[in-house]
Amino acid sequence: MRVIAISSAVLILALAGLAYGPGALNAYHFAPPPQDEALAAQFANEQPIIGTERSDLHGAEDLEPGPDGRLYTSLADGRIMVRDADGSWSELVNTGGRPLGLSFAPDGALFIADAELGLLRFADEALTSWVDGTSGGEFVFTDDLTVLEDGRIILTDASLRHRYGHHMTSFLEAEQTGRIIEVTAPGEYRVLAEGLAFINGVDHNPATGLVYINETWSGRIWELNPDTLELRVFADGLPGYPDNLEFDEATGLIWTAMPSMRSAELDQLHGRPFLKRLTWRWIQLAGLPPLPPRPAMAIAYRTDGTLVHALRGPEEDADGITTALVWDGQVFAAGLDRDGITIFDLPPELD
Repeated sequence: MRVIAISSAVLILALAGLAYGPGALNAYHFAPPPQDEALAAQFANEQPIIGTERSDLHGAEDLEPGPDGRLYTSLADGRIMVRDADGSWSELVNTGGRPLGLSFAPDGALFIADAELGLLRFADEALTSWVDGTSGGEFVFTDDLTVLEDGRIILTDASLRHRYGHHMTSFLEAEQTGRIIEVTAPGEYRVLAEGLAFINGVDHNPATGLVYINETWSGRIWELNPDTLELRVFADGLPGYPDNLEFDEATGLIWTAMPSMRSAELDQLHGRPFLKRLTWRWIQLAGLPPLPPRPAMAIAYRTDGTLVHALRGPEEDADGITTALVWDGQVFAAGLDRDGITIFDLPPELD
Protein backbone atom coordinates (compact mmCIF):
# COMPACT_ATOMS: atom_id res chain seq x y z
CA MET A 1 0.00 0.00 0.00
CA ARG A 2 2.83 2.32 0.93
CA VAL A 3 4.56 1.58 -2.38
CA ILE A 4 1.39 2.49 -4.27
CA ALA A 5 1.09 5.74 -2.32
CA ILE A 6 4.72 6.66 -2.97
CA SER A 7 4.40 5.77 -6.65
CA SER A 8 1.24 7.86 -6.94
CA ALA A 9 2.93 10.82 -5.26
CA VAL A 10 5.92 10.55 -7.59
CA LEU A 11 3.61 10.39 -10.61
CA ILE A 12 1.66 13.45 -9.43
CA LEU A 13 4.88 15.39 -8.86
CA ALA A 14 6.18 14.35 -12.27
CA LEU A 15 2.98 15.47 -13.98
CA ALA A 16 3.04 18.75 -12.05
CA GLY A 17 6.65 19.26 -13.10
CA LEU A 18 5.74 18.68 -16.71
CA ALA A 19 2.71 20.95 -16.51
CA TYR A 20 4.24 23.83 -14.55
CA GLY A 21 8.02 23.48 -14.88
CA PRO A 22 10.34 25.59 -17.05
CA GLY A 23 9.07 25.96 -20.59
CA ALA A 24 5.50 25.09 -19.60
CA LEU A 25 2.54 26.44 -21.51
CA ASN A 26 0.73 29.26 -19.72
CA ALA A 27 -2.67 27.69 -20.40
CA TYR A 28 -5.96 29.48 -19.77
CA HIS A 29 -9.52 28.26 -19.46
CA PHE A 30 -11.46 29.33 -22.54
CA ALA A 31 -14.98 28.57 -23.71
CA PRO A 32 -15.44 29.79 -27.30
CA PRO A 33 -18.94 29.61 -28.79
CA PRO A 34 -19.40 26.20 -30.41
CA GLN A 35 -19.38 25.86 -34.16
CA ASP A 36 -22.76 26.48 -35.80
CA GLU A 37 -23.33 23.18 -37.61
CA ALA A 38 -25.95 24.64 -39.96
CA LEU A 39 -23.45 27.32 -40.94
CA ALA A 40 -20.69 24.74 -41.39
CA ALA A 41 -22.95 22.76 -43.74
CA GLN A 42 -22.91 25.70 -46.17
CA PHE A 43 -19.25 24.85 -46.87
CA ALA A 44 -19.89 21.26 -47.98
CA ASN A 45 -19.22 21.87 -51.68
CA GLU A 46 -15.78 22.63 -53.05
CA GLN A 47 -15.30 25.41 -55.58
CA PRO A 48 -12.54 25.19 -58.21
CA ILE A 49 -9.70 27.66 -58.54
CA ILE A 50 -10.06 29.53 -61.84
CA GLY A 51 -6.74 31.36 -61.87
CA THR A 52 -3.57 32.37 -60.04
CA GLU A 53 -1.23 35.34 -60.20
CA ARG A 54 2.41 35.82 -59.29
CA SER A 55 3.40 32.72 -57.36
CA ASP A 56 6.55 34.61 -56.32
CA LEU A 57 4.48 36.90 -54.08
CA HIS A 58 4.80 34.96 -50.82
CA GLY A 59 2.64 35.68 -47.80
CA ALA A 60 0.26 38.24 -49.33
CA GLU A 61 -1.51 38.63 -46.00
CA ASP A 62 -3.94 41.41 -46.90
CA LEU A 63 -5.52 42.65 -50.13
CA GLU A 64 -6.65 46.27 -50.11
CA PRO A 65 -8.31 48.34 -52.86
CA GLY A 66 -6.71 51.73 -53.32
CA PRO A 67 -8.37 55.09 -54.06
CA ASP A 68 -6.50 55.05 -57.39
CA GLY A 69 -8.37 51.93 -58.54
CA ARG A 70 -5.38 49.66 -58.01
CA LEU A 71 -5.00 46.67 -55.69
CA TYR A 72 -2.43 46.59 -52.89
CA THR A 73 -0.98 43.75 -50.83
CA SER A 74 1.58 43.17 -48.06
CA LEU A 75 4.25 40.45 -48.32
CA ALA A 76 6.34 38.35 -45.94
CA ASP A 77 9.59 39.99 -47.12
CA GLY A 78 8.39 43.47 -46.12
CA ARG A 79 7.29 44.70 -49.53
CA ILE A 80 4.02 46.47 -50.28
CA MET A 81 3.03 45.56 -53.84
CA VAL A 82 0.52 47.24 -56.15
CA ARG A 83 -1.40 45.71 -59.06
CA ASP A 84 -2.18 47.85 -62.10
CA ALA A 85 -5.23 47.47 -64.33
CA ASP A 86 -3.24 45.36 -66.82
CA GLY A 87 -2.52 42.77 -64.11
CA SER A 88 1.14 43.70 -63.63
CA TRP A 89 2.57 44.03 -60.11
CA SER A 90 5.24 46.46 -58.90
CA GLU A 91 6.83 47.36 -55.58
CA LEU A 92 5.55 50.45 -53.78
CA VAL A 93 7.75 50.38 -50.66
CA ASN A 94 9.51 47.94 -48.33
CA THR A 95 8.81 48.58 -44.65
CA GLY A 96 11.75 46.51 -43.45
CA GLY A 97 9.39 44.64 -41.14
CA ARG A 98 6.37 42.39 -41.64
CA PRO A 99 3.46 44.45 -43.00
CA LEU A 100 0.03 42.93 -42.44
CA GLY A 101 -3.08 45.15 -42.65
CA LEU A 102 -3.35 48.07 -45.09
CA SER A 103 -5.80 50.98 -45.20
CA PHE A 104 -5.97 54.30 -47.01
CA ALA A 105 -6.78 57.60 -45.31
CA PRO A 106 -9.11 60.21 -46.85
CA ASP A 107 -6.04 62.22 -47.93
CA GLY A 108 -4.66 59.23 -49.87
CA ALA A 109 -1.96 58.27 -47.38
CA LEU A 110 -1.44 54.54 -46.89
CA PHE A 111 -1.42 53.33 -43.30
CA ILE A 112 0.28 50.02 -42.57
CA ALA A 113 -0.13 47.69 -39.60
CA ASP A 114 3.35 46.20 -39.41
CA ALA A 115 3.60 43.30 -36.96
CA GLU A 116 7.26 44.01 -36.24
CA LEU A 117 7.38 47.82 -36.43
CA GLY A 118 3.92 49.08 -35.39
CA LEU A 119 1.72 51.63 -37.13
CA LEU A 120 3.34 53.19 -40.20
CA ARG A 121 2.25 55.90 -42.66
CA PHE A 122 3.40 56.06 -46.27
CA ALA A 123 2.85 59.28 -48.23
CA ASP A 124 4.89 61.42 -50.62
CA GLU A 125 7.40 58.57 -51.03
CA ALA A 126 8.20 58.71 -47.30
CA LEU A 127 7.57 56.08 -44.62
CA THR A 128 7.03 57.36 -41.07
CA SER A 129 6.28 55.68 -37.75
CA TRP A 130 3.13 56.69 -35.89
CA VAL A 131 3.16 54.23 -32.99
CA ASP A 132 6.10 51.99 -32.06
CA GLY A 133 5.51 48.27 -32.38
CA THR A 134 9.08 47.02 -32.09
CA SER A 135 10.07 44.76 -29.20
CA GLY A 136 9.36 46.72 -26.02
CA GLY A 137 7.20 49.22 -27.91
CA GLU A 138 3.65 50.35 -27.23
CA PHE A 139 2.02 47.80 -29.56
CA VAL A 140 2.92 44.11 -29.32
CA PHE A 141 1.25 42.45 -32.33
CA THR A 142 0.07 45.19 -34.68
CA ASP A 143 -2.33 43.29 -36.91
CA ASP A 144 -4.89 45.20 -38.98
CA LEU A 145 -6.49 48.62 -39.27
CA THR A 146 -9.13 50.72 -40.97
CA VAL A 147 -9.13 54.51 -41.41
CA LEU A 148 -12.49 56.21 -40.85
CA GLU A 149 -13.78 59.14 -42.89
CA ASP A 150 -12.74 61.60 -40.16
CA GLY A 151 -9.19 60.25 -40.12
CA ARG A 152 -9.43 58.17 -36.95
CA ILE A 153 -7.67 54.83 -37.20
CA ILE A 154 -9.21 51.73 -35.65
CA LEU A 155 -6.41 49.22 -35.13
CA THR A 156 -6.11 45.72 -33.70
CA ASP A 157 -3.26 44.73 -31.38
CA ALA A 158 -3.82 40.97 -31.52
CA SER A 159 -1.96 39.92 -28.38
CA LEU A 160 -0.08 41.47 -25.49
CA ARG A 161 1.69 38.17 -24.76
CA HIS A 162 2.97 37.01 -28.12
CA ARG A 163 4.59 38.77 -31.02
CA TYR A 164 4.35 37.87 -34.69
CA GLY A 165 5.31 34.28 -35.49
CA HIS A 166 3.97 32.82 -32.25
CA HIS A 167 0.26 32.71 -32.99
CA MET A 168 0.01 28.93 -32.43
CA THR A 169 1.27 29.38 -28.87
CA SER A 170 -1.32 32.11 -28.40
CA PHE A 171 -4.00 29.73 -29.68
CA LEU A 172 -2.99 26.81 -27.46
CA GLU A 173 -2.78 29.07 -24.43
CA ALA A 174 -6.14 30.62 -25.36
CA GLU A 175 -4.83 33.88 -23.96
CA GLN A 176 -7.23 36.79 -24.27
CA THR A 177 -5.17 39.96 -24.27
CA GLY A 178 -6.06 41.44 -27.66
CA ARG A 179 -7.00 45.13 -27.88
CA ILE A 180 -9.00 47.38 -30.18
CA ILE A 181 -7.28 50.75 -30.37
CA GLU A 182 -8.18 54.16 -31.75
CA VAL A 183 -5.27 56.24 -33.07
CA THR A 184 -5.80 59.93 -33.80
CA ALA A 185 -2.26 61.25 -34.39
CA PRO A 186 1.36 60.08 -34.12
CA GLY A 187 1.79 58.60 -30.64
CA GLU A 188 -1.79 59.46 -29.64
CA TYR A 189 -4.14 56.55 -29.06
CA ARG A 190 -6.63 55.06 -26.62
CA VAL A 191 -7.83 51.52 -25.97
CA LEU A 192 -11.49 51.00 -26.94
CA ALA A 193 -11.79 47.34 -25.91
CA GLU A 194 -9.49 44.69 -24.46
CA GLY A 195 -9.46 41.12 -23.19
CA LEU A 196 -10.11 39.67 -26.66
CA ALA A 197 -8.93 36.31 -28.01
CA PHE A 198 -6.56 37.32 -30.83
CA ILE A 199 -8.44 40.28 -32.28
CA ASN A 200 -7.64 40.43 -35.96
CA GLY A 201 -9.14 41.72 -39.23
CA VAL A 202 -11.01 45.03 -39.24
CA ASP A 203 -12.85 47.22 -41.74
CA HIS A 204 -15.74 49.66 -41.65
CA ASN A 205 -18.88 50.66 -43.51
CA PRO A 206 -18.37 54.25 -44.75
CA ALA A 207 -22.14 54.81 -44.96
CA THR A 208 -22.78 54.10 -41.26
CA GLY A 209 -19.35 54.39 -39.69
CA LEU A 210 -19.79 51.00 -38.03
CA VAL A 211 -16.66 48.90 -37.68
CA TYR A 212 -16.51 45.10 -38.08
CA ILE A 213 -13.75 43.12 -36.37
CA ASN A 214 -12.76 39.45 -36.31
CA GLU A 215 -11.89 37.72 -33.04
CA THR A 216 -9.95 34.72 -34.31
CA TRP A 217 -9.81 32.19 -31.48
CA SER A 218 -13.50 32.75 -30.65
CA GLY A 219 -14.72 32.25 -34.23
CA ARG A 220 -16.61 35.53 -33.89
CA ILE A 221 -17.22 38.83 -35.69
CA TRP A 222 -17.87 41.97 -33.63
CA GLU A 223 -19.61 45.20 -34.61
CA LEU A 224 -18.27 48.38 -33.02
CA ASN A 225 -19.77 51.85 -32.97
CA PRO A 226 -16.61 53.97 -32.69
CA ASP A 227 -18.56 56.98 -31.40
CA THR A 228 -20.58 55.34 -28.60
CA LEU A 229 -18.06 52.49 -28.11
CA GLU A 230 -20.94 50.00 -28.16
CA LEU A 231 -19.51 46.58 -29.02
CA ARG A 232 -21.90 43.78 -29.96
CA VAL A 233 -21.60 40.31 -31.43
CA PHE A 234 -22.37 40.44 -35.14
CA ALA A 235 -21.83 36.72 -35.90
CA ASP A 236 -20.34 33.76 -34.07
CA GLY A 237 -20.07 30.01 -34.32
CA LEU A 238 -18.06 30.39 -37.52
CA PRO A 239 -16.78 27.07 -38.95
CA GLY A 240 -13.26 28.45 -39.24
CA TYR A 241 -10.94 30.85 -37.44
CA PRO A 242 -11.61 34.29 -38.97
CA ASP A 243 -8.63 36.35 -40.05
CA ASN A 244 -8.88 39.40 -42.32
CA LEU A 245 -12.14 41.21 -42.99
CA GLU A 246 -13.10 43.37 -45.95
CA PHE A 247 -16.16 45.57 -46.39
CA ASP A 248 -17.19 45.62 -50.06
CA GLU A 249 -18.67 49.07 -50.67
CA ALA A 250 -20.17 48.08 -54.03
CA THR A 251 -22.37 45.34 -52.55
CA GLY A 252 -22.46 46.27 -48.87
CA LEU A 253 -21.15 42.81 -47.93
CA ILE A 254 -18.75 41.93 -45.13
CA TRP A 255 -16.21 39.34 -46.31
CA THR A 256 -14.22 37.28 -43.82
CA ALA A 257 -11.41 34.88 -44.74
CA MET A 258 -10.77 31.79 -42.60
CA PRO A 259 -7.33 30.14 -42.91
CA SER A 260 -8.37 26.95 -41.13
CA MET A 261 -11.45 24.95 -40.24
CA ARG A 262 -12.37 24.77 -36.58
CA SER A 263 -10.96 21.86 -34.57
CA ALA A 264 -13.47 20.34 -32.16
CA GLU A 265 -10.65 18.49 -30.39
CA LEU A 266 -8.58 21.62 -29.83
CA ASP A 267 -11.64 23.64 -28.82
CA GLN A 268 -12.47 21.01 -26.18
CA LEU A 269 -8.94 21.23 -24.78
CA HIS A 270 -9.51 24.91 -23.97
CA GLY A 271 -11.78 23.87 -21.09
CA ARG A 272 -9.01 21.73 -19.56
CA PRO A 273 -5.96 23.94 -18.93
CA PHE A 274 -3.99 21.23 -17.10
CA LEU A 275 -4.48 18.81 -19.98
CA LYS A 276 -3.38 21.55 -22.38
CA ARG A 277 -0.18 21.96 -20.40
CA LEU A 278 0.57 18.24 -20.75
CA THR A 279 -0.34 18.33 -24.45
CA TRP A 280 2.14 21.17 -24.90
CA ARG A 281 4.92 18.99 -23.51
CA TRP A 282 4.02 16.32 -26.04
CA ILE A 283 4.08 18.91 -28.83
CA GLN A 284 7.54 20.02 -27.70
CA LEU A 285 8.73 16.42 -28.09
CA ALA A 286 6.76 15.19 -31.09
CA GLY A 287 5.59 18.33 -32.88
CA LEU A 288 2.08 19.53 -33.58
CA PRO A 289 -0.65 16.92 -34.02
CA PRO A 290 -2.53 16.80 -37.33
CA LEU A 291 -4.29 20.12 -37.74
CA PRO A 292 -7.74 20.69 -39.29
CA PRO A 293 -7.96 20.91 -43.10
CA ARG A 294 -7.01 24.29 -44.55
CA PRO A 295 -8.81 24.77 -47.86
CA ALA A 296 -9.54 28.34 -48.89
CA MET A 297 -12.59 29.48 -46.91
CA ALA A 298 -14.44 32.79 -46.95
CA ILE A 299 -17.86 33.93 -45.83
CA ALA A 300 -19.90 37.03 -46.71
CA TYR A 301 -22.70 38.68 -44.72
CA ARG A 302 -25.04 41.57 -45.27
CA THR A 303 -24.91 44.19 -42.54
CA ASP A 304 -28.19 42.85 -41.13
CA GLY A 305 -26.45 39.52 -40.45
CA THR A 306 -27.88 37.62 -43.42
CA LEU A 307 -25.48 35.04 -44.84
CA VAL A 308 -24.97 35.60 -48.59
CA HIS A 309 -21.90 33.66 -49.77
CA ALA A 310 -19.85 30.71 -48.52
CA LEU A 311 -16.69 29.84 -50.43
CA ARG A 312 -14.65 26.67 -49.97
CA GLY A 313 -11.74 25.84 -52.22
CA PRO A 314 -10.35 22.42 -53.14
CA GLU A 315 -9.26 20.19 -50.26
CA GLU A 316 -5.84 19.58 -51.82
CA ASP A 317 -5.13 23.33 -51.84
CA ALA A 318 -4.21 23.26 -48.17
CA ASP A 319 -2.35 26.45 -47.32
CA GLY A 320 -5.39 28.40 -46.13
CA ILE A 321 -6.25 32.02 -46.93
CA THR A 322 -6.11 35.04 -44.66
CA THR A 323 -7.78 37.51 -47.01
CA ALA A 324 -10.60 37.45 -49.56
CA LEU A 325 -11.69 40.41 -51.66
CA VAL A 326 -14.15 40.84 -54.51
CA TRP A 327 -12.15 42.34 -57.38
CA ASP A 328 -13.43 42.76 -60.94
CA GLY A 329 -16.37 40.47 -60.15
CA GLN A 330 -14.18 37.63 -58.89
CA VAL A 331 -12.88 36.62 -55.47
CA PHE A 332 -9.17 37.31 -55.07
CA ALA A 333 -7.67 35.39 -52.15
CA ALA A 334 -4.22 35.18 -50.58
CA GLY A 335 -2.67 34.16 -47.31
CA LEU A 336 0.09 34.31 -44.76
CA ASP A 337 1.40 30.86 -45.79
CA ARG A 338 0.50 30.97 -49.50
CA ASP A 339 2.33 31.84 -52.67
CA GLY A 340 0.69 34.31 -55.04
CA ILE A 341 -2.93 35.31 -55.53
CA THR A 342 -5.65 32.70 -55.97
CA ILE A 343 -8.80 33.56 -57.94
CA PHE A 344 -12.28 32.07 -57.62
CA ASP A 345 -15.59 32.77 -59.27
CA LEU A 346 -17.99 34.61 -57.01
CA PRO A 347 -19.99 31.88 -55.22
CA PRO A 348 -23.75 31.78 -55.86
CA GLU A 349 -25.95 33.54 -53.35
CA LEU A 350 -27.31 31.27 -50.64
CA ASP A 351 -31.03 30.74 -50.23
